[in-house]
Formats: sequence, structure tokens, C-alpha cells
Amino acid sequence: MLAAGGAVAVNLLAAFVLSPSGRGDLAFGLQLAYFFSVFALMGLERPFIAARSGRFGTEYSVFVRMAAPGALCILPIVFLATMVSPFSTSWLWMGVLAVAGYTTLNSLVHALRVAYVCSREWKWFAANAAATQLIIVVGAGLLVLLRVDDPVMWMWIYAASALPAVAMLFLAPSSRMREAPTRAETRGLRRRGWMLLLSDFSNTAMLRSDRLLLPMLSSSAALGLYVTVATVLEMATWPVQQWVDASLRSWSKSFSSSPPRILRLIARSILLLMFFASLLAAAAFAMIEFVLPASYQPATSVIIPLAVSAVVFGVTRVQQGLLIALDSPGRVSIVEIIGTGASVLAYVALIPPLGMLGAVYGSIIGYSACVAVGGIALIQVSRKRPTSAVVDECDEDARICVPPAEAEAKVCVPPAAADTEARTESELAMSDTGCQHPEQMRK
Repeated sequence: MLAAGGAVAVNLLAAFVLSPSGRGDLAFGLQLAYFFSVFALMGLERPFIAARSGRFGTEYSVFVRMAAPGALCILPIVFLATMVSPFSTSWLWMGVLAVAGYTTLNSLVHALRVAYVCSREWKWFAANAAATQLIIVVGAGLLVLLRVDDPVMWMWIYAASALPAVAMLFLAPSSRMREAPTRAETRGLRRRGWMLLLSDFSNTAMLRSDRLLLPMLSSSAALGLYVTVATVLEMATWPVQQWVDASLRSWSKSFSSSPPRILRLIARSILLLMFFASLLAAAAFAMIEFVLPASYQPATSVIIPLAVSAVVFGVTRVQQGLLIALDSPGRVSIVEIIGTGASVLAYVALIPPLGMLGAVYGSIIGYSACVAVGGIALIQVSRKRPTSAVVDECDEDARICVPPAEAEAKVCVPPAAADTEARTESELAMSDTGCQHPEQMRK
């Protein structure tokens, strides 16, 4: 809610001093920072959330240490990409430094969110959220009072908003005995992160490439008009995304013992998305009609299509959260790559003749492709799940559970020994409370 309020406030304030072209330049710089932040995090967010729990400060510092190499490696690419970007004003060198700084510091903001979900300690997370939005809104208000129409200065406000996250890296208390992951756990988290990096990249490319391609294929002014509405409508997906990320661990546990209720979860998410999209579409229309200058009036044409795209995009987030909870990160990457390819092709074909409407239609096409492929992937995984869930319970750590006929507790023996015992005592094992056929165990 704080982020939504801050985004709306800055959207309004920026429109009073920045032309659509300058607003487009600021949006382009922000999209570059968000895009490269994905590579800085190396796909670690969701695997880390699904695997760990502990104190806020501990999880925060552990995640930052794991993400630091990616943040440092991506900085030279950020410098190069910003220097050759199609800004309508000169962004050298202060603009380049602002984008690079926000890319790095934004990784800490993501780390704070990860630490909150892993620890459930909300006070530090809430304090950072309030401080971040306060810096952005107050800074934007000062720039409006001073009539600053340079988008580079506005970009520095966003970079400064991440400074509280730096302070909390030193202020947040952690456990005396640091619960750092073992070397094997670290390797496992990084491996899953690399598998999901393609998914995160494709997700960001699908979500942000319309804003990256608009100034290249159309104009910065078209991007300025587009983001005025898109910034508001994308908030419709935020509640669902937070719910999915916060539910990953509980879903993973429940799906291992019972069949996932996929259709019910998706149906609930669609209703929630439609409610928020309708509410925010009305707010965007009122903002353009009654508050913003007349130069932003053409943006009303993309309100309804952007509301539709927000609903479809939100469904893709739920699908992919379910796939991750079902331990199928590879399929998530495949789904995202297909959706990204479809959306980029649609952008290239539709933006030149249709402008910002082409960007909206391209988004709907890409998100719909994601939903279709994600639905197929969920069907495939859920059909295999009942048997595999039982095997996972009885075959943990590569062992087979063979409880004795008279024992009260399960006894795990190596596969070879289990095989010989199963041949000599098969009738006893099948007739008593021992390891039965997977279908019988499931029932």
C-alpha cells in the first residue's frame, strides 16, 4: 500500500514539471535499473524463500552475501547499456551513475523483502517501506517546488530512496550464531537460482520490454504517456504477487502430502485481480481527466487494455508460484521464455504502427501465451504428483522406508537391504502397517 501510494504521488508530481518526453526518459532509466536488478539477484529470491527461515537480520545478511557477486558483475553492463540508450537528454555522466547506483541498491530492497518473508519479522521491513516512500515523495515534492524538469535529478531521488536498506544491513539484529547455509545448501540454492534466472529474466523482459522498446520504436513521449497509466494499473497485480511469494513455503509443504487445489487457487486470484484492476482503472481515468495537464489526455486510450493485461499477467504469477511449489522450476523458465518471445515479437510488429496501443496489445499476447503454456505445464505436473508425493515421503534422502510389522515407528534402510527384505517378507509388509503400494498409501 505504501509503494502504491508513493507511485501514484510521484506520478502526479512528475507530470506537473516533466513533459511526456521527460517523463518517458525517467521511466526508461527506471526500467533499465529494474531489468538489470534481476541479473544482480541471480534468481535467488524464490529458492531462498522456499528453503530458509530465521531471524530477519540473519536472513538479510545471508541473502546479501549470496547476491553480492551478481550485483558487482552486472555494474559494467549497466554503465554500457545506459551510455548507449536512446535518451532524449544527455545522461552522461550523472545519469549513468544514478542508474547504476539504483540498480545495486535496489538489490538490497529485494533482499529486505526476502528476509521479511523468511523471518515474519515485520517491523524492519515496514520501517524500510515507510522510509523509502517518504524519501521518494518528499524528494519529488521538492523538485516540483524548485521546478526541476531534468529527469536525471528525478532518477537520483529513486537512488537515494534505497539508502535505508543500506543502513538496516548494519542495524538489524541477527542471531549470535549465524545460521548461514552450508556449502551444499549454498550450491543447491545457487543451482535453483540459475534455473530460475531464465524465468526471472523472461518475466522482467516480458513485463518491461514494452517500456524499453517504446522509445526505440516510437518515442519517449509515447513512453511518458504509457507509463502514466501503466504505473497505476500494474498495482493490480501486487496483492496477488505478495500472496504467492508468501505462500510458497506452505504450498510446498501441503502439496507434498495432498493434491494441489490448482483451479480453486487460480479462480480466487482471478476474482481478486479483476476487483483491483477495475478499481485502479477508474482511478487512472479520474487522475488523467481531472488532475493531470491536457498533454496527458491521450493516455486514456490505453486504460482498459492495460487493465486486461494486468489480470492476465497476475494469473501467470499464480501459475508459476504453483509450479515452484511443486518443485518444477525448469518448467517455469520454459513458460517465461515462450511468453517473452511471443510478447517481443508482438511489440516489434505492433508498436511502429500503433504506438503505445501496440505495446498494450503485445503485452496481452505475451501474457496469454504464458497462461496457455503454464496451464499445460501445471496439468503435466499435477498428473504426476500423487505418486511422486508418496515416493518423496517414503524415499527421503535416497532411502526406502520399510517399517517392521510390529514396530511403532518407521525404520529407514538402504535400498539394497530393502529389496532383499521385500522379497522375503512381501506378504507381511503388504498386510500390515508397513510400506504398501503407493496408491494404497495415498488412500
